[in-house]
Amino acid sequence: MDRFRVALIGTSFARNVQAVAFKDHAGFDLVGIAGSDGAKAAAIAAELGIPRGYGDWRAMLAETRPDLVCVATPVDLHHPMMLAAIEHGAHVLCEKPTALHRYQALEMHDRAAARGRIAAINHEFRFFPARRHAVELVSSGAIGVPRRGEILGRYALWARPESRGMTWLSDRARGGGILGALGSHHTDCLRLFFGEPRTVLASVRVDQPLRGTGAEARRATADDACTVLYTFEGGATGLIDLNATAPYRWERFEIHGSDATLRWDETGYRLWRIQPGRDPEEIAIPERHVIDRRDGEPALVAPFRVLISHLHAALAGGAPMEPNFRDAVAIQSALDAARESHEARTCVSIDTPTLAPTGA
Repeated sequence: MDRFRVALIGTSFARNVQAVAFKDHAGFDLVGIAGSDGAKAAAIAAELGIPRGYGDWRAMLAETRPDLVCVATPVDLHHPMMLAAIEHGAHVLCEKPTALHRYQALEMHDRAAARGRIAAINHEFRFFPARRHAVELVSSGAIGVPRRGEILGRYALWARPESRGMTWLSDRARGGGILGALGSHHTDCLRLFFGEPRTVLASVRVDQPLRGTGAEARRATADDACTVLYTFEGGATGLIDLNATAPYRWERFEIHGSDATLRWDETGYRLWRIQPGRDPEEIAIPERHVIDRRDGEPALVAPFRVLISHLHAALAGGAPMEPNFRDAVAIQSALDAARESHEARTCVSIDTPTLAPTGA
């Protein structure tokens, strides 16, 4: 079978990014979209030409019997939704961060493995051209021995109380926080260059706690800033420093080696190599890594298109899926350890649970 029925759970990211990309892919048919507001889901379905919108995701699974379910909801809902989708016989693409903790992620992985279902995690940042080419260059020895990665991020999400009101993103109990939202992507990035992180020393904090003003004001319990220092299995180190209370947006990625450094910025489309005593040299991105950017689309649609092409190949039996839930469990374990390090105020080892051997 080379056409697959897709159901979306979520009406924000799923509507703005996932639905756009799936509609463009000849191998997928959108059969339903569900959200907490049934009227909103129905309106989105009508707008996008999806057969039906649902206010009850369980009813959607039962009625549409999809081949693939995309879970793009607040983090605390990922675990029950994914397990239910697997019970209905569906493969699953889950948003990140994966779950509230690594043991939920492990159960999600193992349940999919036991049922022979593909379990994919949406780390679409992997497919930005600069990162893909940087991974190739480092693997080929272009910067010598890789020693350190540094990822700095500044985001104007909660710069002031009026910047954004209280949502699940500011609620620790629901899986909110910048460490999970973007630190998960950045941990995945460093793993591609250095292997698995073994220890972590971290500060995971709330720098600007107020969400909203006046009678609507609330206090955040989920982090809006973090500083994470990983040590990897080969001895390299990696730094992630994120602040979502900055007045501007800016990101920089650097991979340092014994001979040179590779650098790219948040757009992910341009790459530079820097050698001692020389000006930065821009490196051309090979055609094989160029992705389809279209005017007016959200920035993440283009790399998401690449991810679902990989997913379609996996569903059709042509290739293993990457990124998958082996990645998801490893990343969730690293995030858990970062929080544990903050609480203990010391460096801690990263405890990654043992996976079922047949995991997808």
